[in-house]
Amino acid sequence: MSETLVRTLDQTRTERVIREANSLTNGYSAPPIPVREIAENAGVDVIFSSFGGASERVAGFCDFEARRLYVNSNDIITRQKFTMAHELGHWILHREFFESHPAEYRVLPRFHKPVSNHFEREADIFAANLLAPAALLRPVRELGAAALSSIFGVSRTMMELRLKEI
Repeated sequence: MSETLVRTLDQTRTERVIREANSLTNGYSAPPIPVREIAENAGVDVIFSSFGGASERVAGFCDFEARRLYVNSNDIITRQKFTMAHELGHWILHREFFESHPAEYRVLPRFHKPVSNHFEREADIFAANLLAPAALLRPVRELGAAALSSIFGVSRTMMELRLKEI
């Protein structure tokens, strides 16, 4: 497969991911985006739990069969929100695949770098677009990452990356 075709396919997938996130935030006119409410409206329960010895390594995971998103209760709130949005991305984007191929799903370490798994990249893109939709972010981008991270209820790091994308 040519490099150009791969880039085109990746761009098409990314556009789909962004459309899916935007479809869930279209009705919101101001931040912060209520990600837990959106997840529950999408048909999944959000469960906050300590993961015991795995708490330092795992931020959360999606249980497709039980229709639940598990979020590490030991994390700070901005991390929990990103985890909810990320796992909701898996639910929305990847549920059919993982229900058909359950052996393919595994819980990845939280700081797995670089993210080479396309499902994880898509879930990250989905989360960033869900939590900081371009339609709400563009008009106020001049406020800067520090102020906007507080307004949108996300980490400064996530907001800095998001501002580079829009």
